[in-house]
Amino acid sequence: MTCELITVNKDTYDCLQQELVTLRQAVDSLSQAQLSTPVRYNYEQMGLFLEYTPAAIAIFDRQMHYLLASRRWREDYGLGDQEIIGRSHYEILPHLPQHWREIHQRCLKGAFEQCQEDKFFRTDGTIEWVKWEIHPWYQDTNQIGGIIMFTEVITTRKRAEIALAESERRLRDIATNLPGAIFQFTNRNDIWTVDYISDFIWELAGITASEMMQNLDTFIALIHPEDFNNYVNSVIEAIQNSTPWHYKGRLVKSNGEIRWWQGDSTPTKNEQGEIIFCGVLLDITARQQAEEALKKLNEELETKIEERTVALYQSEARLQRLADNVPGMMYEFRLSTNGEMSFPYVSSGCRELLELEPEQIQQDGLIIFNSVHSHDISDINSTFFHSAQTLDNYESEWRIKTSSIHQKWVKAIARPERQTDNSVLWYGCLFDISERKQAEAQLQEKEEFLRSIYEGVAQIIFVIDIVENGDFSFAGWNSSGEKLTGISQAEIIGKKPEYLYGEVEGAAVRQRYQTCIESGTSMSYEEFLTINNEPNWWLTTLNPLTDSCGNTYRIVGTSINITERKKAEAALRESQNFVQRIAQSSPNILYIFDLEKQCNVYANKEITNLLGYSQQEILEMGENLISIITHPEDKPKILEHFQKFINAQDGEILEIEYRVRQANGQWCWLYSRDTVFNRSPDGQVKQILGVSTNITELKNSKIILQQQTKNLENALRDLKQTQIKLIHSEKMSCLGNMVAGIAHEINNPVNFIHGNIAPANEYVTDLLSLVELYQEYLPEPPEEIQDKIADIELDFLKLDLVKLLNSMNLGTERIREIVLSLRNFSRLDEAEIKLANIHEGIDSTLMILHNRLKAKPNFLEIAVIKNYCDLPLIECYPGQLNQVFMNILSNAIDALEDVSLVNRKREIHIITEKSNNDRLAIRIRDNGSGISPEIMPKLFEPFFTTKDVGKGTGLGLSISYQIIVEKHHGNLCCHSTLGEGTEFVMEIPMTQPAASK
Repeated sequence: MTCELITVNKDTYDCLQQELVTLRQAVDSLSQAQLSTPVRYNYEQMGLFLEYTPAAIAIFDRQMHYLLASRRWREDYGLGDQEIIGRSHYEILPHLPQHWREIHQRCLKGAFEQCQEDKFFRTDGTIEWVKWEIHPWYQDTNQIGGIIMFTEVITTRKRAEIALAESERRLRDIATNLPGAIFQFTNRNDIWTVDYISDFIWELAGITASEMMQNLDTFIALIHPEDFNNYVNSVIEAIQNSTPWHYKGRLVKSNGEIRWWQGDSTPTKNEQGEIIFCGVLLDITARQQAEEALKKLNEELETKIEERTVALYQSEARLQRLADNVPGMMYEFRLSTNGEMSFPYVSSGCRELLELEPEQIQQDGLIIFNSVHSHDISDINSTFFHSAQTLDNYESEWRIKTSSIHQKWVKAIARPERQTDNSVLWYGCLFDISERKQAEAQLQEKEEFLRSIYEGVAQIIFVIDIVENGDFSFAGWNSSGEKLTGISQAEIIGKKPEYLYGEVEGAAVRQRYQTCIESGTSMSYEEFLTINNEPNWWLTTLNPLTDSCGNTYRIVGTSINITERKKAEAALRESQNFVQRIAQSSPNILYIFDLEKQCNVYANKEITNLLGYSQQEILEMGENLISIITHPEDKPKILEHFQKFINAQDGEILEIEYRVRQANGQWCWLYSRDTVFNRSPDGQVKQILGVSTNITELKNSKIILQQQTKNLENALRDLKQTQIKLIHSEKMSCLGNMVAGIAHEINNPVNFIHGNIAPANEYVTDLLSLVELYQEYLPEPPEEIQDKIADIELDFLKLDLVKLLNSMNLGTERIREIVLSLRNFSRLDEAEIKLANIHEGIDSTLMILHNRLKAKPNFLEIAVIKNYCDLPLIECYPGQLNQVFMNILSNAIDALEDVSLVNRKREIHIITEKSNNDRLAIRIRDNGSGISPEIMPKLFEPFFTTKDVGKGTGLGLSISYQIIVEKHHGNLCCHSTLGEGTEFVMEIPMTQPAASK
């Protein structure tokens, strides 16, 4: 039946039942041919009866043609108003399943078929539940005339039954997992019976649920004697007052154990007036014990409350420190009922994690979400609102962006609690999981890497499973196994070793697997096996895998085809005699050294000839050979040489020179060239092959040559120092003579001019006075004199002539000061240690450099700021110190002429101060571009300069260093910061040592 059904309304179901019963009785009578002939064939009357019956009924003849059908039948089967009387049922419903046709045929033969519940599939895919009956009906001749079919849709009732069964199952699960015994007690005629009690009663009272349901007294007998009356009174009070029953008391179990229990229920009455108690019996032993302990503890705490208050403050401070030092950020997050979000508390860990201050987050709760990666917002919101609705613990991971780090991964864990105002408060922490995320990514990359190795490695990698009976079966192998054996992985899975290797070789392989399991460690071995009728040598390694209990459940193995190597070994053995003869005839030591055993496994006879030890003595030394015969200074070098072979490639040659002690006690130099000779199965270098040559004579010659080279270098260095001193001495001598000569030549004419200016000034004053007297007594001179007065501008001439003489006087004074500064700077008369005024030497140098300090196009004037302290006369070489001042001040001016300092304030600070009581410090600092750290170590080296060619010799600072350090026993150092400037500090003693004097 594939057509649609119409569901019978549940509200009408009960009221129509009686009519359906009557209808069935009438049909039964009809089918048994018990009705009179007029009634039996009164189809019109029967049709009217069926038309308005609330059930789906249809009557068919023997050919399954419709005779009558109720309106409900048409509705249920979606037939509408079409004419169906006289038509075949199979024509009306052409897709009727075959089993229905078989049922119809059985009923046409006299069978009675019915079903209380049957699934019916509608055309739209929904399922309906149907109850149906099929009866045969009989003619007057007692022959079967056809069948009568009844159908009722019972989907609503069936769904209710399913829901009830599901509800019962759910209640049973709740009762099973509830930490208490659910019960229903009923008082029937003053007799208490147990209708239901869950299995938890066993844990509570030590009796089974069936025992208690059979006899409630089994439970009553366990009530503590001291509690019995209270228990009875509580039940009576609840019944009489119709109030909820709540009781707490003790039970004495059969083993003597006392358990505290609590009963809760609300008594009700049913229609029969029976009193029913439905509730739960809880085991509150732990809670009661905790309450008693808590009561005792409270009593103790009351006596210590004052001192504990202080401890509490200390604890709060300690917790605050812990919160500040816990990695990550601890917080309280509140979601108000109006959707407002805030952070009542945030630990200081937010500074490092989020680069935000706690106050920022507390003032604006949304600021923390501004840094969340846009792709993670939806996941955070869904997890957050789920936690708010269900009060499940909140746990989420997301990415954030900070101002200093491109991206971080963080994880939040929090426990929510609903507050009295219905807001939700989360207590949680937020911590950085970037390293873990990186580790996970690396782990995934490693897994992919290992997979690529598994599939891409040239050797066979196979897996053996150990089944329950201890047998072995293949779990698979890699693509190299398929390629080398010609057997696919699908074919080998689940097969025994004998399937692949045959009975004889398979038994030997099985024994090796068993040995691997028993030893519990990796094992490697060589084996000769025949696979697909092809014999080969294999180097196999087995690695057992164990579970958490230490049981081996799987073996992972690798096999390398070493057939070619075996053939090569055979060929090698054939050529060993030939190689041995060559080795024994070599004039050098040929040896094979085992790095694992730390001893020679082979050496030709030249070792005995060169070192003087016998083969037996060398063998007795064993692994101590290196430590016995090697020079102590060369042992670390040899160990380092051996370490290089960890990463050495095959064919790579490593060289070393070292000393060994001969049998006669003398030291012999050896030059060795070593290469990889043999490797262990895991690829590590096991043995090295080497050739050692005696280079003792060559080494001795080299040592002599090195000593001669060193002597030449020392002589060259002394020569350079002497050259520098000669250059400096000659330069200073020439410079001093030149300066002194210039000062002398200028001094004489300047003194002549300066000495005549005063008389000239007096003469001019007298002449001007005379002119004024002429003008006073001869106010009207001749016309020729008046023209001359106007021509020479006499009034202007009188004023300007005085100014001219004053300017000449100032000029000559300036020239005399310059001459004095030149004489001061040259100090030709002060070549030895003398008492000198340091400040005069600095001022004289500044006077000479005055022209370079003036303002220039695009450059402001260089301001010289002097901060002199009160210094006594200092014992020094004045001329040489002036040269140092000249070099350092000239370099400072050069630094301030940098293009990058255009239109920028330029300053030179000169500071003198006492350092301790017997030393003087002179600081010269500029605000130029500074000196890079790479150049600083080379500043005082001879001939080193950063200036362009022709602008510097590279001797200025080197000479200055010698003058300060060597001549004056002081110190000269430089401090510089790029972009800020450079400072030179000269420190000399105020009194020179007696030896210098």
